[in-house]
Amino acid sequence: MRRFTITALAAALALVAVSASAQQWPAGEWKVAVIATDDQVHIDGGAADVSGSTATIVAGGQDIWDNADQFTYLYKEVSGDFDVAIVVQSIENTNTWAKAGIMARLTLDAGSINVLAAARANNDMVTFQQRPVADAGGASERIVPDGQGFLVEFPTAIRLMKAGNMFTGDWGSTGSDWSGNPVTRDGVTPTPPIEMDLGDSYLLGVAVTSHSAGVLTTAVVDIIGDDGATAVDATGKLATTWGTMRALR
Repeated sequence: MRRFTITALAAALALVAVSASAQQWPAGEWKVAVIATDDQVHIDGGAADVSGSTATIVAGGQDIWDNADQFTYLYKEVSGDFDVAIVVQSIENTNTWAKAGIMARLTLDAGSINVLAAARANNDMVTFQQRPVADAGGASERIVPDGQGFLVEFPTAIRLMKAGNMFTGDWGSTGSDWSGNPVTRDGVTPTPPIEMDLGDSYLLGVAVTSHSAGVLTTAVVDIIGDDGATAVDATGKLATTWGTMRALR
């Protein structure tokens, strides 16, 4: 066990083809960061245990929203397109908006542009959200399980795909039964893809927030198709935070 302390084109052209084949995370080392601005509080205690393809992530943080985020991020430095998936086995319901999901992000700055597909802890939806401008507010839409009303159950599988600058989210229950046609909360309208330019290289990983000041949530996530790369110690601006989190063991 390793322990880390841690628009628009036509929708049909924008969607990445969905199939039952296994998704594959890009190769590379897992790293971890607790993200918040210097003046944000209620973030201490972020950590992650990784055993095989299963990650147990502990996170505080007020939210992943508005103009700055607070969350724990288990991530890789990647480039190019991707089609990745996780299965959220569970997440403690510290708040209606506590969530766990897949995030692509430009930097580790709290106000970085990002795309996130995530399950909410109270099981009422899978959210597909973005911050298109750094240090600005976000926007979101629902990915509603087709034919399942507005509720999802855990375990819940989340999929995020990137083709060029177009990002598409999807939902399933096992990691191989993707809806293939995610719709918004009206149950009819296709969930629009998100267009965002993350450049040649960016960050991709699993994001968790408790959305509750001073309270930690724990999410258990299966990372589908990971190569099992070993994580490395954080350096540079994360070194102090890293040392603080390791002391929590």
